[in-house]
Amino acid sequence: MSTTTPVPPRLLNTATPDPEHCDELQRSLDELVQDTGASYGVVFGTHGLHLLRSGGLGQVGAESVTAVMTNVLLLSRGMGRLTDRGEAKTIVVRYRSGALVLAPLSPAFGLGLFSDHVGDLQQIAYGVTRFCSRTVHLLPQDLVSVPAVAQPLTEGAR
Repeated sequence: MSTTTPVPPRLLNTATPDPEHCDELQRSLDELVQDTGASYGVVFGTHGLHLLRSGGLGQVGAESVTAVMTNVLLLSRGMGRLTDRGEAKTIVVRYRSGALVLAPLSPAFGLGLFSDHVGDLQQIAYGVTRFCSRTVHLLPQDLVSVPAVAQPLTEGAR
């Protein structure tokens, strides 16, 4: 008797923002990183590739962190479906000396910021919320099911 292992599904999303909106998205990401004091920021597709980057992050670094960010975002979506809680609005991973903040921009895109300073999470959350509301119209509208708005962090968020 032979058994076959099912092939895992591949990510079929290869969406990218319209080239005419890339400059405005890049400016908004640059402003977000500067305004929040984040070390770097990335707009990425759920296909696992970074689309835009800002701050002290090169091409190779952006590809590496985007692979991790994509998995964290997709894991949170899977957990939300499994537990009937819905999609996460803001995901925060705190480290001894820094924090990663992720927010879905749409079913096909996400935003990730890394800060060296944990104390700035409220400012980062505000900046992420503002970025989401200002840029959602720049993403392909057929891939935006619900306008993305990151939820503000509560004082004791961990």
